[in-house]
Amino acid sequence: MSEPEAPKKGGRNLAKTLISLVWIYGGRGVGMLWTLALIAQLSISDYGLYSMAFALMSIVGPALNNPYAVRALRESEDRFLGERAGRYLLGVAILLIGQLFINVNYIAWFGLTTAGGELVMKAYLSRANRDGHPDRSFRMDTIRQMSSVALGSIYLFSTDHPKLLVASIVYCLPYAVVIVITGFVVRGHRPKAPGSPKLMALLAGEMLGTALYLQGDVLLLGWMTSHATAGYYSLTWTVASAIATVGMSYSGTYVESLREHDGDVSAGPPLKNTLTLAAVGGSLVLLTGIGLLISPAPTELAVAMMIMSIYCAVRTTILVFQTILYTQRRDVFRFGVAVGLVPFKLLAVAALAAWAGLGAVGGAIATAGTDAVLLAIFATALYGKRLARKTAEDPA
Repeated sequence: MSEPEAPKKGGRNLAKTLISLVWIYGGRGVGMLWTLALIAQLSISDYGLYSMAFALMSIVGPALNNPYAVRALRESEDRFLGERAGRYLLGVAILLIGQLFINVNYIAWFGLTTAGGELVMKAYLSRANRDGHPDRSFRMDTIRQMSSVALGSIYLFSTDHPKLLVASIVYCLPYAVVIVITGFVVRGHRPKAPGSPKLMALLAGEMLGTALYLQGDVLLLGWMTSHATAGYYSLTWTVASAIATVGMSYSGTYVESLREHDGDVSAGPPLKNTLTLAAVGGSLVLLTGIGLLISPAPTELAVAMMIMSIYCAVRTTILVFQTILYTQRRDVFRFGVAVGLVPFKLLAVAALAAWAGLGAVGGAIATAGTDAVLLAIFATALYGKRLARKTAEDPA
């Protein structure tokens, strides 16, 4: 069987990606302003506590969302509409459960509240993502984020003695609007579960492993070192991950083509373009770290940022490869890799950051190193057989 022709709309894909980037980095920029506002008006320790709560959201929310997100890219229209309604109801339920912890535990309250809110938001954005329009999705997501940051910042700078809990409550208010709007969007469709219980467990488990892999280190750092160290590390991770998001945006413009060709890599993003985006992203983070090093910023923060430039480049490529693997339906493979690497990364973080006393720098080294291993595994899965076949055909 001949390979599918590479998509001939590369210019359009790049244009969509560039538009997405405007919204992504507009939103990320606003997010960074929110980070700076929290640190300036509260403290790095309060920001560290906020980061731990955000990490919990980033573990719970994506794990519950992943079965819906993956299937939205590849299932029939009828299944998509029903599962979108189911995702909405699940998000509302998680958000309501979070309110039980508002006076009990800040991390649990904020983590569950925002996890539920993001599930509802993802249900609203799922149409744009399914149709291969990440630019529209990121635009709407950025508008929500800007609204949250604007409201939260007004509180922080208009109050003599602002509190983290109150700032967080104000930050979450736009989710109420999202719930109402999305409710009208999904009405009239019978809620459906995203596949069989086995498939749901597989897809949720895959993302749970991925989320623990990406965010478990923040919780671990906060527990084993200090909220301040967790804050420094979280700041570097936020910058690097924001830039790496270009990989998800770029690969998202090829979803329709990949779906039509069962995930054949030749129907997806050209590898050369992917590596170029990764190199540019990594360079930006490196320059940020160098700038911090020659500034009055803490040396721990600057060195960690420079190391995270490696993570940024690697993560950009991983996000592209991950989209291709989604459309290839290699769910068991992704689950095994995601779960399998978690204990190794967390052990590396504990050893380097806590036991060796390297703090945020140790966390950055562990993160960059384990992500490099993950990239090697994904690259072998996608290109290993093709490379072997090409070598066999042309041994010279």
